[in-house]
Amino acid sequence: MIVGHGLAGTILAHHLHQENIEFQIWNSSPTHFTSSNAAGGIFNPVTGRKLERTWLAKEIFTYLFSFYSALEIKLNDSFFFPMPLFRPFANAEMAKWLLDRRAEIDNEFLDWKSEGVWVNNAGWVDVPHLLQASQLFFKELGVFFEKEFVSGQSDSSNFTHVIFCEGFHGMKNPLWSCLDFLPAKGELLKIQTIQADPSFILNKNGFLLPIGRNAYKVGATYRWDEFGPESTVSGYEELKDKLAQFKVHEYIEIEKMVGIRPATQDRRPFVGMHPEKPFGIFNGFGSKGVSLIPYFANEFIGELQGKKMVHPDASIRRFNHLFSI
Repeated sequence: MIVGHGLAGTILAHHLHQENIEFQIWNSSPTHFTSSNAAGGIFNPVTGRKLERTWLAKEIFTYLFSFYSALEIKLNDSFFFPMPLFRPFANAEMAKWLLDRRAEIDNEFLDWKSEGVWVNNAGWVDVPHLLQASQLFFKELGVFFEKEFVSGQSDSSNFTHVIFCEGFHGMKNPLWSCLDFLPAKGELLKIQTIQADPSFILNKNGFLLPIGRNAYKVGATYRWDEFGPESTVSGYEELKDKLAQFKVHEYIEIEKMVGIRPATQDRRPFVGMHPEKPFGIFNGFGSKGVSLIPYFANEFIGELQGKKMVHPDASIRRFNHLFSI
């Protein structure tokens, strides 16, 4: 059983289906709002002001491109959009600092220009569309249920494994309360404008993501003090400031979006089975879920089949000592 039909639960289900492993998805949407629907959906192999290669970039991004391309064919739909990403230098001082260190930086994914850096192997996934297409696919298979998991209920005992993919709601699950979640609320704004370039993602203290028909997602904010589904005045003002920095002054607001990133203290996912119970967790992918989830879904299913072990930095085996307390 997979509990939750956000991006993590959905992609894990596709891997189970690929391996001909019987499963059901129990979606808790009546009680949990799914942050995946508000995701920017960007994947980017370069991170931070120092232009560092993201964790396991080679392995993760090689798998990412093949997985989403195959999933589009499987679902006969379109939701995977490789696209260049441009990171302009913040100022002349930052440009000099980076250019002086260019030889020390891993340049595999970078194309340097006088005004900034182009990042290759970037792009975005239309996560809400992927979830919608997948839900239809799994409903037609008869394995998708709008049903809340309740511990001890009789029909849940028919499963060999119950894997929780609950996003930030997982921190309230007593099975995983010992894990170091660090959720972060994020707000995005969907706009329409003709003052931006639709051919690439702009990334400068935020992002401006073209999603087609002169529409863009603008994001994102971060806060750690409250996790409600409502947008905030401060978040809205911050997003408008980002638009001003992107030199977009004329636009129509389409929608405000709110999500809670299921981030963790050590910035690594929670993947694996409870050391003493038939319960598993697939969670903690933070703001990099689009890139991390496919790779670790493959690793997790491989571990369940006895073919491989989940990377030690992502496996919850690193917390086994906490489960015995």
